[in-house]
Amino acid sequence: MHPVLLRLGGTIVSSYDVLVALGYLVGTAYLCTQIPGRWMAPRRWWVLAAVLFGGYVLGGKAAFFIVEWKGFAADPWGMLKDWDAGWVFWGGLLTAILFGRFYQAAHNRLYPHEKIPYLPIADYFGAALPMGHWLGRIGCFMEGCCHGRPADLPWAVRFTSPAASVSEELIGVPLHPVQLYESAGVLAICLCNLLLVLPRIRAGKLRPGTAFLVYLTAYAVLRFFLEFWRGDERGTFLWPALSPGQWMSLGVFLVCGTWLWRRGIWLDAAGPATSR
Repeated sequence: MHPVLLRLGGTIVSSYDVLVALGYLVGTAYLCTQIPGRWMAPRRWWVLAAVLFGGYVLGGKAAFFIVEWKGFAADPWGMLKDWDAGWVFWGGLLTAILFGRFYQAAHNRLYPHEKIPYLPIADYFGAALPMGHWLGRIGCFMEGCCHGRPADLPWAVRFTSPAASVSEELIGVPLHPVQLYESAGVLAICLCNLLLVLPRIRAGKLRPGTAFLVYLTAYAVLRFFLEFWRGDERGTFLWPALSPGQWMSLGVFLVCGTWLWRRGIWLDAAGPATSR
């Protein structure tokens, strides 16, 4: 739509960069009101935030190299130098989750009198992540990346800017606005956790970890089906009929959905809460 937001002299400020940064700031600002001083000391919180951010960056890039292994094998140095594009959301998120677990284990070993729980903190990320993610997908829409397939629909969109990330043959062609589909979906997940799930966790009605697992399970379902309307090249992995994003979504859904089903969500039905 409008990939270039501003031109400041010779510097181009892209809509995508601004909206992604805004989403990150909004999510982080929300977490700053919920976690420091409540679940952990403020100085520890900023260390955790840095660890999670580093995990997301490394995991997102590593997953991109795996998915695009042919291009990486042909020009590994060129792909390693390019940090402006090429990220896999699931790779970054799952790596950040692991980094968070490692940080919790290390922190609790080093500071046994200041132990921090994992799932109660993760619940707030179940609201903060979609809170920032929906803005990031608006950025994708403005940029033209992660675009949809050609569509003969009243709400189909056309990307006409030569600066858009749409392939040349699709410039001006009506496409599914999958970026907006996903943005609306993750915003709905965010509101569900903010307004329904988290208040019940704080009231002692739902088990800790429910909001985080609801986010992962619901987003996996959303992403799996939206991938069928995606029209950009995302590589192939294992069976070409499904995209790498669908395979990862399927795996996350099976793991998190099974976890939710087996552990239960209601405290009165499942017994004492766990805050590990």
